[in-house]
Amino acid sequence: MSGRAMPRTARWGRRRWENRAGWWGILWWSTGAGVAVLLVVCAVAGAVGGGAAAASALLGGGTVLGLSALTAATTALAWDHAREVVLPLSIGAFVLKLVAMALVLGLAPRPDWIEPVPAGAAALAVIVVWQAAEVAVFARTRRAIYAD
Repeated sequence: MSGRAMPRTARWGRRRWENRAGWWGILWWSTGAGVAVLLVVCAVAGAVGGGAAAASALLGGGTVLGLSALTAATTALAWDHAREVVLPLSIGAFVLKLVAMALVLGLAPRPDWIEPVPAGAAALAVIVVWQAAEVAVFARTRRAIYAD
């Protein structure tokens, strides 16, 4: 059989962009996408509003990025060690993240140096890009369900 007649997966072993690292692959790709958009938003905020705007964007987007990575890492660790608790643990970590963030935002006073618009824009950009990357990589994740 010639190389041209063979399916692409047979020639190279796997399809391009296929994730075989499971939840860890989803975590790494999502984190990379989140960091990339955070850097862009911080650069734009710094160019438009100065250093305080860039620092605010870094704080807002970095907080969302860190909490999202923590939730994804919790899911990945649970998948590796105790698959029967993945769903409740992931949902619990997600809810805990939302409650903790709501408490911090509602109870802690905002420091004077934080500019809310760049912080909110960065947080929104990071969460949208994170979710898009997570869904895209999840759709390309290939794991054997049953042992061959």
